[in-house]
Amino acid sequence: MGILRGGRGVSRPRYRGHEEGAERNRRVERGKRADRDDEESRMVKPDSPEVGMAVEVEFEDDGLTRHGLAKVLDETEKGLILSGPDSGGEVFLPKEDASLKVRYHRRDAGYQFDTIVLAVKKKPFPLLYVPRPTAIERRQLRAYLRVDCEIPVSMIRSDDRRRNAITGVITNISGGGLVAALMTTIPPNLVVELKFDLGEDGPSISGVTARILTIRPGESGTRLHVMQFEGIDDEQRTEIIRYTFRVQHEQQKKKKGEAGKEEPGE
Repeated sequence: MGILRGGRGVSRPRYRGHEEGAERNRRVERGKRADRDDEESRMVKPDSPEVGMAVEVEFEDDGLTRHGLAKVLDETEKGLILSGPDSGGEVFLPKEDASLKVRYHRRDAGYQFDTIVLAVKKKPFPLLYVPRPTAIERRQLRAYLRVDCEIPVSMIRSDDRRRNAITGVITNISGGGLVAALMTTIPPNLVVELKFDLGEDGPSISGVTARILTIRPGESGTRLHVMQFEGIDDEQRTEIIRYTFRVQHEQQKKKKGEAGKEEPGE
């Protein structure tokens, strides 16, 4: 049998080391593709919040991180017009060219984008003008502002046909969920129906459902139940977010007042 010139048609021996190296290269390439897919899954096509939608605005102001609730009042071809961010009853306006983080929620997930302030108008109504986002990122529910609190709460387990109320205290809350201290234990993954008031003069939240994520020991024999909201409408979520802004603002004012009292004695 003849051999083709130039080595064509000759079966070359394959070594195990070559095969292992090729397999490693394939695994590395699969890993890179997975990283790219994960990054693409977080970054979504630009879909600006619609007119009338409530959004959370975060920015730095005199060394403080401000959180405010704004509303999309109007839109142009290149930008969005927002109401002045309301931080628990007080409006704070960022400066022009200031960096902003805008967050909002849809039924499927939470979203956020980074932007800057193109223009600020104080009168007759406080307004912000920001450019339309070029990239929007899906975000975790933990990205909501969380505040410590003491809010009485009652809840009913989804598996309780008699609908007996279990009482406890909410110790931490955000627009995405809460932590409740209970004297009993509700198993993880169970859904509960919640009812509570946001402060003495605040609105009542009822009919909201949440899923138990984890449980850990609390003080005085309580169990801290970490919950994530599942059945909640936009209005109720907005009220909770507004409450967290108000609490944070009050805490910052208190700290600033305490710092001012300490200065004369230094």
